[in-house]
Amino acid sequence: MGIAYLIFTITSIQLVYSSPEVCGYIDEVVDGDTLWMSIDKVYIDRYMDFMDEAVKVRLADIDAPELSTPEGLASRDELLRLINEYGNYACLNVDDEYVYDVYGRVIEILYLSYNATHLLNVNQYLVENGYALYIDYQNEFGLDSFNIYISKNSELVQPSLPDIYIIMFIAIIVAIYLVKRRKILL
Repeated sequence: MGIAYLIFTITSIQLVYSSPEVCGYIDEVVDGDTLWMSIDKVYIDRYMDFMDEAVKVRLADIDAPELSTPEGLASRDELLRLINEYGNYACLNVDDEYVYDVYGRVIEILYLSYNATHLLNVNQYLVENGYALYIDYQNEFGLDSFNIYISKNSELVQPSLPDIYIIMFIAIIVAIYLVKRRKILL
């Protein structure tokens, strides 16, 4: 195994996050498509302002009935049930095109940890189970964004340039160490 192969292999490693762009704890459910979250992890520099903040989020491309209706109460209650079943820690894929709606809410797809290997797309779940309607609002998302389950190993966040430099640095250090120990041939 040559150094070039070793460096290629290590730099080809994809950084995999089980969180799309930001993650945190759900503090309050307002209705079937709006909630408050306390953000404690940010994977995209653009959203660093969210870190350690409570943000009001709006589930992208769905419309839940108003709370003044029985359907609106059922929608909110189903969202609460999902959170109770899968935990109140959630991850968001934020709308990179607009970020906020006209009311200052962060537009996003909400993911809950469904099991050890998959995340549940809450937006799609609510639509597929009749608790909300799909509406293609103007944002980065579209109908193809709405798979109900996604793999936790999906590459939802591309590694940033500093991440690649760190991987390359580690690869070079490992290669130098192995060459000095005469474990690989040049």
